[in-house]
Amino acid sequence: MSEFDGFAELRKPIDLVRKLEFDLNRINKSPQDQYAAFDFFVTAEHILDWLYPDSKKDRETHRSSETLLRITSHIANGAKHFDAKAGHHKSVIGIEKNRYVELGYVEEGYFLEPLLLHLTNDEANNLKTDTHVEASWLAKMVLEYWKNSDKIA
Repeated sequence: MSEFDGFAELRKPIDLVRKLEFDLNRINKSPQDQYAAFDFFVTAEHILDWLYPDSKKDRETHRSSETLLRITSHIANGAKHFDAKAGHHKSVIGIEKNRYVELGYVEEGYFLEPLLLHLTNDEANNLKTDTHVEASWLAKMVLEYWKNSDKIA
């Protein structure tokens, strides 16, 4: 049995929620920061692993029942594996920077080029939003979900 317990002072699900706050602040300061968005959504995806470490069924049930968690899972697994091929990933069509000019035409950071997520019609309808949303908006929604969850202690 492994003696590995958390990651330094990140030991409980609430610690991951605090990390989400930190990552969201990074996204808000720099909406085009794909590294911050990657960190946010991968961290958010793994909160269920920390809540239900011994029950894949509970993780899958919880994830499949919540629109935000399905979208988060699709983003995180697509980011980690470059292509979310699992059949249950049906929430996101794509992710891109909203570029005002062609890549390389001006210095990076000259224009704000927020990350845009393209949701499926079904998931957009579930969230009562447009199919194209900024990563920062979705991240805020995910953070609020976890902050208000009775599962986090």
